[in-house]
Parts: sequence; C-alpha cells; structure tokens
Amino acid sequence: MDSQNTFRLYTGFGILLAAVSSFGATAPANTPKPRPNVILITIDTVRADHVGCYGAKNVQTPTLDSLAHDGIVFERAISQVPLTWPSHTVILTGTYPFQNGVQDFTGPPLDPKFRSVAQAFKDHGYRTGAVVSAFVLDRSFGLARGFDFYDDAFAPEQFKNRDLGLVERRAGESVT
Repeated sequence: MDSQNTFRLYTGFGILLAAVSSFGATAPANTPKPRPNVILITIDTVRADHVGCYGAKNVQTPTLDSLAHDGIVFERAISQVPLTWPSHTVILTGTYPFQNGVQDFTGPPLDPKFRSVAQAFKDHGYRTGAVVSAFVLDRSFGLARGFDFYDDAFAPEQFKNRDLGLVERRAGESVT
C-alpha cells in the first residue's frame, strides 16, 4: 500500500472514529438546561455597614463577600415587620403579615394554605434545605414546609428560664 492510500485509510478511519465517538456525546435537544444554584441567606439583626460586600471597611466577612461577588445582592430591602418569625414568613411566602396572620410571636403556626418559596423550588426539581439559629424559626411555627432538610435542633438546656424569643444557636453551632 502506497503512502497516499495509507494516509487516506488512516484519515478515513480517524473521521469514522471521531463520528462514532461523538455520536452519543452531544446532549439530546430535550435535555434541560442546567439550573442555577440558589442560596438565600438571612441574618437577623445585622446592619449593612457591618458586612464587607455592603462597603464595611473594618470587618471581615470573606464568605459573604465571595457569595455576593458571584451572586445577587439586595441593596434596598425593607422589612415588613421588625420581628424574626413574621419577617421570615414575609420573605418565604411573599405575603404581608396582615395577609398571612403572622404578626408577632403569639399566634398559631403559619397556615398551610400559604405556599413557601421552598415549595415552589421543590416543584421545579430543586432540593431544598434550611439551617436556622433562632428558636422562633423552629419547624413548629410552620416555615419548614417544602424543605427537604430543616436543621432547627436546639439543646433543651437553652429553654430553661428564658424568653423563647431569646433562644438561639451560636454561629458555630449552626454551620453544617
């Protein structure tokens, strides 16, 4: 076999091999596009001037700053109520306190008729999880609906002689 035929043979074999190996490598047209990861971070009682991504100069919040650099930062957010449970109910349901009935710490749990953002994400195939550090976000208040994972474990000794609104876990106990 002369060199020209050898070249053609190897070239043809190479093209055939490339075509066969790439046959299953391309994604079918009906493959869903990758969805973005979504992280909602709420921090109770922190001021924007104490977080680096909002311009604080004398603080170190590298993890939040990194997430903010690659994500969306809300620069104008107004709390509808200055209490943790009602405020988180607003955030997670998109409803006002007068609509959802959660206006302070004394009422019944959130009515199941109010869908949460966690339920909406689950409906679209997301896996959802929450880690909470304040007792008023305990699952008994109704905010755990829709989450695959809801870490609200509090040590029993935290409840002795304390106002339930003050029961919390320190950051190190909440980080998983």
